Amino acid sequence: MDVQQINNFLVLCKTLNYRKAAEQINIVQPALSRQIQLLENEMGALLFNRSKRTVTLTEAGLFFQKEADRILQDLNKTIARTAQINNGEAGEVRITHASSAMNTVVPSFLVKVKRKWPNLKTIAQETSNFEQIEMVLARKADIGVAPNVMLPPEMRSKVLYKENYVLILPGDHPLAKKKITDLSVLRDETFILPQVSTGVGYVEAILQLCQGFGFKPNVAHESAHAMGVMRLVEAGLGVSIEPLSSVSGADMNIKLIELKNLPQKASMVLFWLRERDAELSRFIEMF
Repeated sequence: MDVQQINNFLVLCKTLNYRKAAEQINIVQPALSRQIQLLENEMGALLFNRSKRTVTLTEAGLFFQKEADRILQDLNKTIARTAQINNGEAGEVRITHASSAMNTVVPSFLVKVKRKWPNLKTIAQETSNFEQIEMVLARKADIGVAPNVMLPPEMRSKVLYKENYVLILPGDHPLAKKKITDLSVLRDETFILPQVSTGVGYVEAILQLCQGFGFKPNVAHESAHAMGVMRLVEAGLGVSIEPLSSVSGADMNIKLIELKNLPQKASMVLFWLRERDAELSRFIEMF
């Protein structure tokens, strides 16, 4: 069964006359008869009642006529949509990102896409590093943007930028008025960080940072999102360390101390599936 056979079947459904249908299709009548017989044999159903004077649709034929017409309409829409997507005129691009990326690269990317392809739908979802990886692997997202993320071999990536870390303290913390260059002063502090299982790569970077100053942070509260972390710090429940972009525009009763002297930096990483290099190249170039 092919599309031409289905089209010919629908023409015969409208004319209910083999001679007229064959003329419209521009084939000889015996050829049309053979096509219909092959179609019926393949389906294992009689589609037409035939007599010397009349041709009528069987119950099975009526059902197939309705479904075949719908299928061809959907196919034509799909073909047209595919061409639009190829030309950047329609479709969608899905990006999953860390909260800090929304303060930097994600908005400008969305604006560029909208300007170039006004009819292309853009979907941006903020979530943890682990969930981003899972979404890209499952093709529920096309690209991800996350800090210090550790990626599986199926992924390809590029570093978009590097930035300083920021120590976040409650506004009335004793260290808030001091210049901190040695993080060992945080040895006895309570920390607020994402879960290791969700902040894949990022949390490990923070832990290594603290271990470099001779201590392992005491993590008492966990939050996957920068805003949640800052709210918990503001409430006096602990301290935290975030990339500079995560705290951009924060208007809270917290103290932000940029750790400019540290050699360790937060790296914002764009990543995607290797097998989708060519498909996503036009979007990757926009970052």
